[in-house]
Amino acid sequence: MPDPSAIVIVIVILVAVLVMVPLIVIAVRKVRQATASRAGSGAGRGGPTGPAGAGAPARPAMVPGALAPAAIVTGPTAPAAKTVLDYVDERTIVLDVDDTDRDAVIRRLAGLMSATGRVLDEDAVVRAALDRELISTTGIGEGIAIPHAKCDGATEPVLAFARSQAGVDWNSLDEAPAHLIFMIAVPEAAAGTEHLKVLAQLSRSLMKPSFRASIEMAATPAEVLEALASSVRPAAPAPLA
Repeated sequence: MPDPSAIVIVIVILVAVLVMVPLIVIAVRKVRQATASRAGSGAGRGGPTGPAGAGAPARPAMVPGALAPAAIVTGPTAPAAKTVLDYVDERTIVLDVDDTDRDAVIRRLAGLMSATGRVLDEDAVVRAALDRELISTTGIGEGIAIPHAKCDGATEPVLAFARSQAGVDWNSLDEAPAHLIFMIAVPEAAAGTEHLKVLAQLSRSLMKPSFRASIEMAATPAEVLEALASSVRPAAPAPLA
């Protein structure tokens, strides 16, 4: 006959097992539920525990003491600064003009401007340019003249260019004939801003011997525009090694 004390021990063990197993199962379920709950919460926030949505990358964990990345602020993009290239095109360029008279060249260039639609009163532009010559010559020397007209015969700033092989008597400061002639026309309202910007850009370009040589040798109006573009646009930065 089995020892009664041994039977009692076996019963106690069985009862303990029957009681502990359900408790262990319940505890495991609770742990799993808590883990699933945290994972779902992290996914909803798009935090490090999971992506914010299907295919979305998780946010990188923050290092204690590190600064949070700055927010990217977007807004209206500032318009690009204008250059002389915005005021001249192939229609306003004439190479190797036959005119040797200053006034005739001015009229020729005003006619080219009129063809662009930016000059509505060609005669008014011619008068304004000739009146400016009475104040002081626009023949700056070195074979260059920059006549300019400020009047409302022009609706927008416009630039024209003529090249003369023979040269034009422009009453220049150095008394040399003008071979490279840039004419500017601007409406009165833009005279204090665009007029000066165009003059400044042209002056900087014409100071470069390489630019002058390029437009002297240009075979087409397109080549004149290429020379202008190379002169007024900054060179692209060299690639890093």
